[in-house]
Amino acid sequence: MIQQQIFHMTEINKTQFCEEREFDFLMIAAGSDRRAYEILRKCKQHEISIKKLIVFDFNERRKGLEKKAIKEYKEFESFGYDFSLIDCSIMDPASCLRSQEISALGISSTNTVALDISCFTKPYFFSILKYLKEKAEIGKMNIFYTEPISYVFSKGIYTHYHSTKGFLHYMEIPGYPGLSRGGTRKKILLILLGFDGELSAGLDEDISPNETIAINGFPAYSPIFKDISLMNNEQLLLNIPRHQNLKYVPANNPFEMFNFLEAFKNNYPESFLNIAPLGPKPMALGACLYALSDASTRILYPFPQKYENKISDRCANSWSYSIPLK
Repeated sequence: MIQQQIFHMTEINKTQFCEEREFDFLMIAAGSDRRAYEILRKCKQHEISIKKLIVFDFNERRKGLEKKAIKEYKEFESFGYDFSLIDCSIMDPASCLRSQEISALGISSTNTVALDISCFTKPYFFSILKYLKEKAEIGKMNIFYTEPISYVFSKGIYTHYHSTKGFLHYMEIPGYPGLSRGGTRKKILLILLGFDGELSAGLDEDISPNETIAINGFPAYSPIFKDISLMNNEQLLLNIPRHQNLKYVPANNPFEMFNFLEAFKNNYPESFLNIAPLGPKPMALGACLYALSDASTRILYPFPQKYENKISDRCANSWSYSIPLK
């Protein structure tokens, strides 16, 4: 059971926000997706105070944008918050956290910090959370996430979904190597399923674990998302015994994901867990929180030559997760 005095999950709507009404720092990822700034819109609606807005300005997302997309990308400037731009690259999530721009902000354990993961790539927010826990020594924070109403499918076909372009390198996310390379221990790969089935099948083949567990988001943001995920990951699912190695965790609840992983490790205490967070970001957040609490867990991810600039369309529910980092 989730301990409500530690974990708290709130849907942000017209009548409620989260318990915090003032943040020293709010970190967001710049983007041209509508949901990149949905949390800022709701902060304005609820008159939330943000002393400093930290905008991660990605070179890859800025280049080649058309005029309309540039205006959407720069919308963060219109909300009236004092902001700092952090120049960064999607392909190197750890680099900007070592930069003087970040250290000059002076984020410390005395600050109230929030992070909107809606438009960050997963390796990026994994690196940010590790930085906030270990370098800034933040003990507790709010994490925001806005669900998409729909995703962008090439040619309008559900099986034509690609979040990445080019050759893939399956690597550890920096800072999450696990304390063991396995040795004689059983190597288990847990894949949080997304829509891009080529990623899951390729990762399973590349890692060659002793056992693979697929975890699908259900209930999903939308009922059809669960089925799209299963359909697109058919190649992986054909290679595992689905009746026992296909599991379900709610797509929007990181704490249920955390609890699942904790229970799984308790059942396999001698195993070497490798987690691939390919699925919904709240599930990936749960995996991140678990890895931060268990340094023996390795996090793997497919690093591409390029990410797609726009993968979602319009905004659905927004959530606030109040989490402990220590």
